Amino acid sequence: MAELKDVPRNRGWKILAVVISGILLFLFYMWVYVSVLGLDLPKTSILKWQNADWSSRVDRLSQQLDQHDEKLSMLEVRDDRIYRSVYGLDEIPQAVRQAGIGDVNLYEELEGTALQYIVKRVDVMEKRAYIQSKSFDDVAAVQQTAGDLAAHIPAISPMNTDPSTYRMSSPFGYRSDPILGISKRHTGMDFACDPGNPIYAVGDGTVIKVAHEGKGYGNHVEIDHGFGYVTRYAHMSRIDVEEGQKVTRGDCIGLSGRSGRVTGPHLHFEVIYRKDYVNPALYMDLDIPAEDYAEMVRKPAGK
Repeated sequence: MAELKDVPRNRGWKILAVVISGILLFLFYMWVYVSVLGLDLPKTSILKWQNADWSSRVDRLSQQLDQHDEKLSMLEVRDDRIYRSVYGLDEIPQAVRQAGIGDVNLYEELEGTALQYIVKRVDVMEKRAYIQSKSFDDVAAVQQTAGDLAAHIPAISPMNTDPSTYRMSSPFGYRSDPILGISKRHTGMDFACDPGNPIYAVGDGTVIKVAHEGKGYGNHVEIDHGFGYVTRYAHMSRIDVEEGQKVTRGDCIGLSGRSGRVTGPHLHFEVIYRKDYVNPALYMDLDIPAEDYAEMVRKPAGK
């Protein structure tokens, strides 16, 4: 009877031994498969394949972003150097175009992943595209008045072109200052003439400054023509316009004189484009016949 009781027990040990042997054999097989043969486990192979697929997708997305970035950059350059420049609008600083990208880590959940770089680039480009869109809106708004551009840009002499009424005493550029005797940039053109010569607006605009000073520019007027242009008329003896007044090209704004810091009577005339002094000679034709010039201007009262 004792021998019969031992049969189930022996069978159980045999089964256990078979199971353990199978596990050990499987582990040995996996060791040989991975360590000796250098092969990947099925799950590892699947993960590697998926990773390679995602890496390929990320690379393609990065290439597409490179292309879009290049196109957006070209639009930004063209916008600043052509569209905004033509209509007298200031360039948009790079600090503004890149606005919204600060030091705060907005991508912490993607830290250390390839997607972090992609998502950040998309975010930057989205903000740049928005700013570019707003810039085009500004240009479009100015374009509605583009028909007035020709009338606003300085285009005639501020004085009659009759050579008997004036002489060009000092052109634009560096010269020896007549008072200080040192080389200094002359920011305008000087029309030496007798006091009382009519001075005319060189383009449509709005009078933004009327000043009466005993030094410097003396009695002078500034006109904002829009599109980035401002003109200044200095050393006047009389001013016939007021701040805020709209003027048209050819309107008489006053008379020449010798007020302010001068060595003799003359009109000092400046053209300022986008806050920088430019050569006024580029905006007028002094060879135009006096009769033709007279047809373009409106004589002052009493003349």
